[in-house]
Amino acid sequence: MMKHLIKNQQRIFVNTLRSQELKNYFAYLVIFAVLGALLFLFSQTIWNIAGSVTEPVLAGIFSYSLLMIIGMVILIGMPQVFKQLYSATDLEFLFTMPIKTKHIFLMKYLQSFIGTPLFAFFFFLIPFAAYGVASNANILYYFVLILVLFAASTIGLSIAYLLNLIVIQFVPASRANEFMTAMSFLSGLLVYLLFMLPQISSGRSFTESLMAGLPILPDWVPVSWGSNALIDATNGSLSFFLPLILFLLLTIVSILLTTTLVEKGFRTGWIRLSEGSGKKKKRKPKKERAQGVSHPVIAIGKKEWFSIKRDMREWMAFLPLAFLIVFPVIGFFMGGDVRLSDLHGFNDISWPIAQGFFLFIYALFNGQIAAAAISREGLSAWILRTLPLAGRDIALGKLWISWLLPFIILTILECIVGVFLGWTWWQFIFGIVVKAGITIGISSIGIWIGTIGAKFNPSNPQQRLTFGTSMFLLLLAYVYLAVLSIPYALMLVSGEAAPLVVEMGNDSSGFFGFVFNVFGVLLTWKASHPIVVISLGLLLMFILSFGIAWLFLSVSAKRINRGVTIDIVSETSGKSVFKRKSGGSLY
Repeated sequence: MMKHLIKNQQRIFVNTLRSQELKNYFAYLVIFAVLGALLFLFSQTIWNIAGSVTEPVLAGIFSYSLLMIIGMVILIGMPQVFKQLYSATDLEFLFTMPIKTKHIFLMKYLQSFIGTPLFAFFFFLIPFAAYGVASNANILYYFVLILVLFAASTIGLSIAYLLNLIVIQFVPASRANEFMTAMSFLSGLLVYLLFMLPQISSGRSFTESLMAGLPILPDWVPVSWGSNALIDATNGSLSFFLPLILFLLLTIVSILLTTTLVEKGFRTGWIRLSEGSGKKKKRKPKKERAQGVSHPVIAIGKKEWFSIKRDMREWMAFLPLAFLIVFPVIGFFMGGDVRLSDLHGFNDISWPIAQGFFLFIYALFNGQIAAAAISREGLSAWILRTLPLAGRDIALGKLWISWLLPFIILTILECIVGVFLGWTWWQFIFGIVVKAGITIGISSIGIWIGTIGAKFNPSNPQQRLTFGTSMFLLLLAYVYLAVLSIPYALMLVSGEAAPLVVEMGNDSSGFFGFVFNVFGVLLTWKASHPIVVISLGLLLMFILSFGIAWLFLSVSAKRINRGVTIDIVSETSGKSVFKRKSGGSLY
């Protein structure tokens, strides 16, 4: 039976590839080109240092790489595993057939392995094989390398399946959306703890332990078995058998442990999620109160807020903040080498660096969140189309709420960081006001991008833009940020740095030399008249920001009045089944 199931999946995969649009093939080509370039650079670096790497350092690299494979498969594979187990469209048909549940589960397991685990396998296989060639490793090394990398990918996939099968037994069917949000956060936290394990276990930073040749992980940690097997196989020693067998046994145990929950966690979980909750909440009757008529801009913003608030999956857009800000800060202070008191008081250094970092985060999030506001209408777009709303009101209503949410979250984080670092009150106020003005332009660009590349996927709220427009938005946001960083840097950089900047301009030529020369002249003026130059820089920055915001909002309003195109993705096929054409007004 497994043979027939695998053959059927093979036909589905081939037909899916044949039915793809040309632009999807182009997107795949771009992704493979980028990954190929990264692999080439990574492999070239390993090739160059292969002769100078000692065995203790190599053991640390192998151990941490295996840990990265397991973490990558868990983090990226969790949503994919959930989809294969409980949201796949062929399950309803397969469960009606005289097929054992375990066979269906194993088929889904193999299908999931072709995704992230297989990618992680090849991503680490190529550079490590390059190391073997450069260091003249024994022929045994290549066979052991394939087995160890395959085992690490399988362990990560088994953990992802096991977490899904366990947690689904405790989550009500009516909380499926919250379940996916919790699982994504749980997997991210688990991966973070895996990466922090070497630092916690040794009490010193990872790079310090690695360069000193100290063991990254204790010998009892399973990935150390794989690392030891690779080291012994490199030298041609037959001692690799014991650690390799232990690592393969762990892989088999992880698979068997996962299959023990198949009947209750797989079939029963799918039935519960498919049927939904049979019980309805009894709501207490609310007292009626007089409702005033809000301004259209306020009403549209409130509608967006209610849509975001009631679907927990919408908040997954903010999850990367934990990995970009919260977790690195915790890990930074857990290293033991840095104390908070060491950073307190250096405002002239910590404050400008923090401003640049937070602007980078704003450029990453604001545009994406604003662009998602357009595609969020999806199948309910016809409701707004019946209301007497102008495109200008809709664009402004979506702008202020999509700008306000990340601004509140990041401002709270900035205030917490500022309190710990001892910033002055004027640094708090100045930084918040300036970033508020700059980020309005980024959000307005996102609104415009949303009108030209909107996409609505009911099962995945994170897919709100087509691939091309998403990349274009990211590029445009950072170009905008680079332009406004000139007057912003003029306000942050001290006038005492004018001689250094002028010297850099004299040493440079072309466009960069011109920029340095102009910036040096402005800093010279700032040294003589600081208040005047800072005021002019602030005025110029706000003129550029609000001018760009007005421009893109005007264009967005015109497109909304004419009608925008939203690609509606089918929950059954995963492809766009129809589009909201731009022949008439969307709203």
